[in-house]
Amino acid sequence: MTVSLRVRVWVYLLLCGLLPWSLVKTVWTVGGDALGVSGRDWLRSVESDGGAVYEALAAVGIDLTVLAALLGVFLALGLVHRWGKIFPRWTLFLAGRRVPRLLPLIPAWVAGVCLGGYGLVLLVMVPLALGGVIPPFTPPEPFTTSADVTWMILFGGLAFGGLGGALVLGACSYTSHAG
Repeated sequence: MTVSLRVRVWVYLLLCGLLPWSLVKTVWTVGGDALGVSGRDWLRSVESDGGAVYEALAAVGIDLTVLAALLGVFLALGLVHRWGKIFPRWTLFLAGRRVPRLLPLIPAWVAGVCLGGYGLVLLVMVPLALGGVIPPFTPPEPFTTSADVTWMILFGGLAFGGLGGALVLGACSYTSHAG
């Protein structure tokens, strides 16, 4: 049984929520300026707040959180494609064997629910702040204005909510089509 085209399209659309957030993070990582933050200032904040791995990756132009998001994208796509049920040729010794059902489902459900919930909270906070229901966001370093932080929170909400939603939808579909 195959996953419906409608489910795949929804997963792809939800994953598009990652684009603004990952683009901004990538621009900073390669030294560019976005949302009032220079790549230099962002790198300085990573050096003071991040661990050694995060800092080392940033030094070569890779953002750890974008890398982690790509793993989530890989998982979400595997849930709605054949190669998520049968190991593909490039997996060498596993090629052609069935993927154990819980192998993708456990991380998909856990990450999907957590990321989706976090993204939803961020997406609710933005209009509340813009409408004056909650105070405007105080810009943490390296941000300089509340507006720039608001944009990044919106982008984070789209990214985390979209990735979480794609994982949950993919897991639901995988569960109903695995067998």
